[in-house]
Amino acid sequence: MNTEKRIRKNVEKWFITEPLLFGVWMLHTLSENNNIRNMRVGKGKIEYNSDFIQSLDDDTLDNILLFEGMRILLKHPYARKKKIASAAYLASNITLQEYLDTPLPIPAAKDVFNTNELDKQYFELYYEKLLEKNIPSAEMYSGAGGGENRGSGAGDIPSAGDGGESGEADENRNGESETRDDHEKMPDGESETRDDQEKMPNGGNPLNDYLDSLKSGMENTRTWNRDEFEIARINDSIRSAHQSDTWGSMAGRWKEIILATLIPKVDYRKMLRGFRASIISHRRMLTRMKPSRRYGFQYMGSKYDFSTKLLFAVDVSGSISTQDVKYGYSVINQLFKYGIETVDVIQFDTSIKGAPLTFRKAKKDILVQGRGGTDFNDLMNYIDTHRDYDGLVIFTDGYAGKPRKPDNRKTRVMWLFNTESNYNQMKKNVSHTGKAAFIKER
Repeated sequence: MNTEKRIRKNVEKWFITEPLLFGVWMLHTLSENNNIRNMRVGKGKIEYNSDFIQSLDDDTLDNILLFEGMRILLKHPYARKKKIASAAYLASNITLQEYLDTPLPIPAAKDVFNTNELDKQYFELYYEKLLEKNIPSAEMYSGAGGGENRGSGAGDIPSAGDGGESGEADENRNGESETRDDHEKMPDGESETRDDQEKMPNGGNPLNDYLDSLKSGMENTRTWNRDEFEIARINDSIRSAHQSDTWGSMAGRWKEIILATLIPKVDYRKMLRGFRASIISHRRMLTRMKPSRRYGFQYMGSKYDFSTKLLFAVDVSGSISTQDVKYGYSVINQLFKYGIETVDVIQFDTSIKGAPLTFRKAKKDILVQGRGGTDFNDLMNYIDTHRDYDGLVIFTDGYAGKPRKPDNRKTRVMWLFNTESNYNQMKKNVSHTGKAAFIKER
């Protein structure tokens, strides 16, 4: 049986058992490309190396096709391109393995991060956490996954180096000759020339190469990029499955996370503009010195006090990275563009660190204090005793206990989460105190 017929025969079984997966798979063109190492999805195509497919037994091929189908369904290839390809590929694989629980030799989240707190989370969260830990690296493959291949070949996987930039350089040293510019600019399938040994999945374990984010991450994510057209087509399939209740066997395991991908993105800049308008409107006063714009001098007009007093709280606990703290302060700098003249800024972890600093313009250099745990109640106590603030913006990852609702009803509260995944996970804990938004992918 030739390779394409073998793939189609396996996928056709989904028509009855997994109709949603079958539907999104059929939105893509199946294409042979022997210039790639194994298999990848992107730009509306599913590309495969025929020798790689033929090297797999039927059960392994079933699991890999299921893996790629679910990758499409969660729209990982159509999210905004991540800077570090190997981390993006590994984050995607961890997400899929957390929910599919296949026998493929892929590490679980608890094996990578040494905690159960990150079980069954989201692609974006895993990507951020991988960057914080400067991985992928060879160690995580030791003892990971299941089946006879589990943990095999780990010693052949090279180290990712010291972090972001060096990690990508290591990818180039391990079978990927492309430069960073090549990664961004290389047309699909045109310049991916290797010698015959690299084109063919021979001389090693093809399955391990496919799962190794250092060997295959750059190549398999090269065609990943934001694509509104493909996202819309996949979303239409998800909505149709939801309306007709044709989820197949994934109804219990995957329904919630798939529906979560339909949630529209929140623009924190729009939220801040609306927040600013609401706190300025809160300072509206009636006066006989101005006529009503609708009824003239028969009714009092309005005037507004534009001396808005805003408090911005930055989470500096140990779970917040230095880069996230920088993003928090960049949001403060944005506020000056929206007409806010001064902003009082405080840092907090389990308690507030020092007195508020008053910013009258954007600043570049900030001294960060704290780096302990996180507790929001000290912030609630602060605005209860300092009731002259019109608004409080809290920049955080949300990893803390549920805060109490402040007694102060005058001060509007807005929570600004550092990532979308933290927003989805933690917003319910804070919704009783005010609005919430998140910073989109950078």
